[in-house]
Parts: sequence; structure tokens; C-alpha cells
Amino acid sequence: MQKKITYILIFLISSVSFGQKIKTITEYKKESDSLIKTRKTEFDKSGNLTKEVRFGGYDGISKTFRNKNRIIKYNNGKRFSEYNCEDFVAKDTCVIRSFSTYEFDPKTKIEKQTKYETDSLIRFIREVKRQKRIRVSKTNSWEFIPVKEPDFEKALILTDTSYFDKKNRLIKRVNYNSRAKEPYIEKYVYSKDKYTYQTIGTARDTILSFEYTKLQQKIDKKSIDYKLNSTDIYEYEIEYH
Repeated sequence: MQKKITYILIFLISSVSFGQKIKTITEYKKESDSLIKTRKTEFDKSGNLTKEVRFGGYDGISKTFRNKNRIIKYNNGKRFSEYNCEDFVAKDTCVIRSFSTYEFDPKTKIEKQTKYETDSLIRFIREVKRQKRIRVSKTNSWEFIPVKEPDFEKALILTDTSYFDKKNRLIKRVNYNSRAKEPYIEKYVYSKDKYTYQTIGTARDTILSFEYTKLQQKIDKKSIDYKLNSTDIYEYEIEYH
């Protein structure tokens, strides 16, 4: 299995450039001499993420394996619904944990997401607009006390502005919280083989370095919404449309 997956990784690097569309990416974690399936992500032919399953462990109470699912549906390339559910494998059922509806205004180019709890109380309302290399997101949140009807005067307001380079890579994100004095800033610096991630404005500001593999670079060029974990610990299996 390990040799097969390694071969598929090499094949992906050489073939993505020729226009193949990724259908699924399955992630395996190395444990001793075994590979444990941890995540499976599905994409449509336009590169939109349609489903992601994170495989959970065994639950002794329910006596079943529990997987967390994220499912997104599109209409004319735009998201219109999303829901998160927990899969009880032995019982063959998926219990809804939260769900979202989306609206897109073609005039303003604003995508509006309303996220609900399982009882249909509103957790947050988020509006996102992307222009060239800047993405602005404004969220009215009732995260800790969800509401039946939006009360914007009592909402926590989160404003995030993201900046991208010519290769569509995130280089900076500035996060404003209406209840905080200073913004929280994230910075990304890319080199040939790695990138650094820096946080500014927290009690534990830090700088971390991550390997920027050729495989991740290929995925980013295709604008696929997917981040690899360390290839020292994980292996990946690719399926194409």
C-alpha cells in the first residue's frame, strides 16, 4: 500500500500540469507499520470542495466508529448550502451538528453565509467579498449565545482582511474584533521549499516554518482548497475525474 501511494504522489506531480482534475484526496497517517485512513476530500470538476470526511475513533458508548462530515452543495458554481454531521457508522446515520445557507449577490459580488445550530438558532452571519488580491470578510457572531432572530447590536463583530500575492497565495490576514483594542495579524512568507507563518497581536506571538512541497505547490496552482499535513507522517492517495 505504501509503495502504491508513493507512486501515486509522484504521478500527481508529473500529471497535474497536463490538466487532470482531482476527484478525491485520501489522507493516511503512518502508525508503526500501518497506514490509518484519517481524511477523505472530494472535489467536483471545477475544483470545488464538495465533501470532506474526517475519520474518527471507536466510541465505546455507542459501540461504533464516529466520522465527522462536511458537505457543500453548489448552484452554477456558487455555494448555496453546507452542513456538518457526525456519522455513526454502525447505525448508518449522520447526525446534523450545524448547517449553513449561502446567498450570492451578482451586483455587489458579496457571498452571505448564515450558519445555524441543529435547533435552527443562528450562530453567525458572514459576508465575504473578493476583489483582485484582497478578500474582506465581516461576521456578526452570536457564537456563545445563538439567537432566533439577528440582533446586530449585541453581536460580536469580526472583520478579516486577507491579502494574496500574484500566485494567489495568502500573504497577510488582519483580524479585527469589536471587543479587542488591537488587531490580530497573520503573515506568510514563501520560499522555494518552505513558508513561514507569523502571528502578531496575541499573548503568544510566534513564527513557525512549514515545508512547502512540490505537491502542495501543484495543488495551490489548481486553486484546490486543500492543505497537506507533513509528508513525514502522512501519505496521500489521489483519484482523478
